[in-house]
Amino acid sequence: MAEIQFWPTLAFYMSANVLIVQSDQAQAERLGQLIMAGTPDAMVGFVQSPQEGISALEQYEDLDLFVCELYYTLGDGLALLSTVRARFRRARVIIVTNYNLHHFADHIQGLTVFPLPLDEPLFTSTCQDALATLEGHEFPPFLIGKKQPPDRWGDCYAAYDTGVKRDVFITMTHAWASAEDSARFRHSAALMARASHPNVQAVYQGGECEGRNFFAREKWDMLNLAELATAGQGIDVRLAAQIIYIVGSVVIFWDSNQYPHTLIGATDVSVSPQGVIKVANCVNPTQPVTPPGLADLRILANVLDVLLPLPEQLPARLNSLLSVIRSGPVPLVQVVSEAQSLDIDLAPEQEIEVTEEHHIAEKEIKKERRKQEIVQHLTLGGFVIVVLGVGCFVYAQFFSDPPSRTFNEMVEIPAGDYIYQDGPATMDHTFYIDKYEVTWGQYLKFLRAVAKAGTDEAWRHPSQKPDKDTYHQPKDWDVIFKCIKYHEAYNKEMLTLDDPVFNIDWYDAQAYAKWAGKRLPDEHEWEKAARGSKGYLFPWGNTFALKANNSAAPPGVDRYSLPSHSHMVVDQMPEDKSPYGVYDMAGNVSEWTDTIVPSTKMSSLNVAVIRGANLKTNSVERVVLTHRTTDFVPETRDFWIGFRCVSDRPPSDVK
Repeated sequence: MAEIQFWPTLAFYMSANVLIVQSDQAQAERLGQLIMAGTPDAMVGFVQSPQEGISALEQYEDLDLFVCELYYTLGDGLALLSTVRARFRRARVIIVTNYNLHHFADHIQGLTVFPLPLDEPLFTSTCQDALATLEGHEFPPFLIGKKQPPDRWGDCYAAYDTGVKRDVFITMTHAWASAEDSARFRHSAALMARASHPNVQAVYQGGECEGRNFFAREKWDMLNLAELATAGQGIDVRLAAQIIYIVGSVVIFWDSNQYPHTLIGATDVSVSPQGVIKVANCVNPTQPVTPPGLADLRILANVLDVLLPLPEQLPARLNSLLSVIRSGPVPLVQVVSEAQSLDIDLAPEQEIEVTEEHHIAEKEIKKERRKQEIVQHLTLGGFVIVVLGVGCFVYAQFFSDPPSRTFNEMVEIPAGDYIYQDGPATMDHTFYIDKYEVTWGQYLKFLRAVAKAGTDEAWRHPSQKPDKDTYHQPKDWDVIFKCIKYHEAYNKEMLTLDDPVFNIDWYDAQAYAKWAGKRLPDEHEWEKAARGSKGYLFPWGNTFALKANNSAAPPGVDRYSLPSHSHMVVDQMPEDKSPYGVYDMAGNVSEWTDTIVPSTKMSSLNVAVIRGANLKTNSVERVVLTHRTTDFVPETRDFWIGFRCVSDRPPSDVK
């Protein structure tokens, strides 16, 4: 048997680096011998205590396998484990123990545990599998990179997709997988790909190479809840409410569509530094289908207890919600609704700053009032002139519309190949899209046409509900128009007729589009117009920048340190322009599309897909042009939703 090597003070550059932290030296040497029996070129280091282990970790630039105990006579095993997982996230961790670790379930979820007496053949093959690597191989169209910790389906590698030019994770069957294992793997991959959801890590294409079945999935490498707990990090109460809401929404979606899945555990929920929450794709055909209604989220509640402050420091509503979840299977719709309501209540209030335009307008109003006072003291000889002047002024102020510009230009989007979401697609038709978002001035003309006709019958959408108002006035229309007309603030911002219309629902947008001789874009058309033929993540390229009217901040920048945003004239952000020349696809207002899909919260409810970021979008992930908002029914009217139109005819043929 190969002799164990003692390397606690050297820096390693080879791929098979192993560190054993075991207080029993004889046991450690035996573990080392078993590892080297399967991987003779492994560089195996050994220390006896957690403190020595933490010091030894400083000597490694890379670590492939870490073998430890959790209970030590001298030292904190959890602190050691936390250090390893924080510094070497891709290292495979194996715990060899003589103790029952059920009290540490939240900390060791996803790790491999071998109880003593040791099953030596299984331990050897597990370590051999952990240290074997396909780095540098090609699984067309993927270039295989560094090996990652195994996931629930098999071996995992970082990889690069040369077809669509993106980083991914590749999951593949173990080298020793049987034909039955491979068939089960393929079935699971196909089912996971169908069970897509905006908050679930996406599964892409699959294949077979070098005798290994594989599939590509979204590269999402953020800390999961178990890792946060092990690292001693905490979360705030609002993030806890958001986690419950998103996890519950995902389970409702899976159950409503009869996708069988495992329980969602602490390693299945991860959070980015910006607060974006993703759930691992837990769909598994070997599990029974769960009927919609009740779900068991107790594992989630337990890890949230570890991550949150003490119960007496939490809002009563969150304590109550966690108590309900801990009690066993819970009615998901009520839990999700309460979590969403709690999230809204905990959201910080953000006031819209008074703009420079507002100050300018106030000065002009004061000047005009002084002029009117002078007019009142004019001599009688100029009375007729004064009367005419005042008459013109009154007419302009009270009977005419405020000035507005024309934004009727459309942009041609040619048929052909493009990138939709994460894969190649082909647009089979050429279409034309509004260069700018529909403005208040344009929508006002539509309102006048409806008022003149006395009905919207010629333009209403076939699915419009009978109780829908037929005049299609935006929410707060009278107040908004008065504020625009008299240069007054609406919700602390100054609006103009050249700003994008908002507070309109999907049926309003549909009626306007038909009146204008156009239609709403479906989300495929919207995405091609926004991303161009190369599939950019942002209108200007693949790197986030402060080029659009949204509230997101680059990594490392506190978004609260940036100026607050208000609605802007639709041509005021020239850098927020797609490769085809379409403005405001990453800011100003989000936009209704023609696409209707089942709700992710309640399958019996249909929602309209909303695309694009808006002035209050505060995370980079939601600015990305692939982001889809599928949470709002067509009747929704809000300050952040507007629209633009498309046409199948050239602009010269459109009204």
